[in-house]
Amino acid sequence: MIAGSSLLALTGGSGFIGRHFADALRRRGHRIRHLARSRPPASEPQDEWRPFDLGAPDDARLSLSGCAALIHVAAHIPASHDDPEEAAHCLRVNALGTLHLVDAAVRAGVGRIVQTCSANAYAPSTDPPDEEAALFPRSRGYYLGSKIAQEIYAVERCRGSGVTLQTMRIASSYGPGQRAGALAAMAGAAMQVEPIRISGQGLFGADFVHVEDVVQALLLLLESGRQGAFNVGSGVRTTIAQLAQRLSALTGAPVIHEPSDGQDRGFSALDITRLGTLGYRPISLEDGLRSLLA
Repeated sequence: MIAGSSLLALTGGSGFIGRHFADALRRRGHRIRHLARSRPPASEPQDEWRPFDLGAPDDARLSLSGCAALIHVAAHIPASHDDPEEAAHCLRVNALGTLHLVDAAVRAGVGRIVQTCSANAYAPSTDPPDEEAALFPRSRGYYLGSKIAQEIYAVERCRGSGVTLQTMRIASSYGPGQRAGALAAMAGAAMQVEPIRISGQGLFGADFVHVEDVVQALLLLLESGRQGAFNVGSGVRTTIAQLAQRLSALTGAPVIHEPSDGQDRGFSALDITRLGTLGYRPISLEDGLRSLLA
């Protein structure tokens, strides 16, 4: 368990999930040391900051000195998942960059590392995958492949070190403050009562998890001594068409189906039993969408 007022190192504090993590940790009384190329705009005056570039990592051991835990959220997400040149960049930043960071944390005496990875890396399955299911994505392979490698490298470096390593395999997150992604665009249109445009029949589906549930999962893990991977999701698969209809019902915005050449079916729901044993209880999609619109 991480005691209150502990000093915690955080990467990715400028991102959507990282900002919510930082806010929640401050509310719990923790002190935050941001590791980033520049000081995060949303950081508080009392937060610490140390220069760090995950893509060209120097030895971050001194920057991690005195930290009780490292919470690693930073990652490179390609602008185009179809660009093969992104493969090397993703591997260098997400996998090798994480390895250098984890190595520095181990050598600095950090007792716990929590890293965020993607639950969308699971192999296609008719049943909700648990943490023992195979990882082999059917799309977005350059990015998701690098996140699988990130997990492997972190586990290998922490093996036998005495460090508690916890991996959050996060589904498709959404919530207040999100600027990118299909759901954010749909919600933006719905709030203006403008047409909600979806591609084709809207058959793409995923396990959509509210960002406050991702925060809930982090806080539960920090209070737990259990190691390994944990699925973080809602346990329910929702299609884009279903999301559009729910947003329409809440706002009165019309739904327009636009022509599409192909239909990516997306990802399955997650088995969240393991995290549930720690007390994890996700909110309903209906409540999540209401908070997003508010």
